[in-house]
Amino acid sequence: MKCLIRHLWPAISVFALVLGGAGCSAAGQQASHGPLEKTHLVVDDFPSVDSAGLYIAEQQGLFKAQGLDVTIVPVFTSSQQTVTAIEAGKADISSGDYVTYMDDELLSDARLEIVGEASILQPNQLALLVRNGSGIVNLSQLEGKKVSVAGHDDIATLLIDSLLSDNGVSPGKVTLIPGTPLPADPALINKGVFAAAPVPEPFVSEGEQQFGLQELADLDQGGTENFPIQGFAVTSKWAQQNPDTLKAFVTALDAGQEIADTDRAAVEKAIQQPPLSVTRNIAAVIALPEFPTGIDPVRLQRVLDDMIQFGFLPKKDASFKVSSIAYAGNLASAAATDAGASTAAGG
Repeated sequence: MKCLIRHLWPAISVFALVLGGAGCSAAGQQASHGPLEKTHLVVDDFPSVDSAGLYIAEQQGLFKAQGLDVTIVPVFTSSQQTVTAIEAGKADISSGDYVTYMDDELLSDARLEIVGEASILQPNQLALLVRNGSGIVNLSQLEGKKVSVAGHDDIATLLIDSLLSDNGVSPGKVTLIPGTPLPADPALINKGVFAAAPVPEPFVSEGEQQFGLQELADLDQGGTENFPIQGFAVTSKWAQQNPDTLKAFVTALDAGQEIADTDRAAVEKAIQQPPLSVTRNIAAVIALPEFPTGIDPVRLQRVLDDMIQFGFLPKKDASFKVSSIAYAGNLASAAATDAGASTAAGG
């Protein structure tokens, strides 16, 4: 990605901080916003390597440069809990998967606004793992067996349904068991509690190294190749009440996203710290997703289309446009050129 800095940060120390983290970052420009409605934000995060851009923005002081004090609260159980938290006012921003967002928006009238993208699936970054010596060598052998997923009708469930369907296996013949936090899956697979589980990085590499788990299938294939996985959302009410705070947040977030997408060393350093706290050896070998800046509603529309195809949503929802819940101040169409980078950052 070509880097071009057009606007200097007002403080030379902040400028040096961004350059030190990214080498060069167009997304690290100062946004034009008024006084912040609130300065302390709580982000409830469904943790995985997909959130690396968020972690970098916090750890490298990019939020502080925008006048924000951001607390990231890890929620390992499910993305749904992050949405429940912002609806209840216990958190400001959700970092979770798009299937949960679409499900809540269309079936529960959550009235969400997607304010940023976190990750796009890449090879070996999300894998269906099985125990070494289990004898399971093809997807058809999962019929009648238990597969762990974090939440009911979440992104992992959709990806598995698509994977099975693409390979001639009826999704209904595999028993999906929700409710297990992601970090626990590798050990439970190794013990035989579950036959398999869709596991994201860094837990893929941890499971392979600690327990010798085997990859049955890469979920980045077929209908879900380069699939949008995780993003950031607020309630529409929160967005209306905190417009300048939101601009400041996405400015820093996009700066973190660009660093994550262009500097692997920065990602490795970020995920060695809480909440993931992976070892240096595992950080060095994990597969990374793509970390986009801005929001591409056309890309996110794929999530809705697949949800309808696999029965997560009724067919009547096919007319719904994801662009209707995408934050206009952070659209990828504006971020696609250097000239529009300031707009994409929320200015």
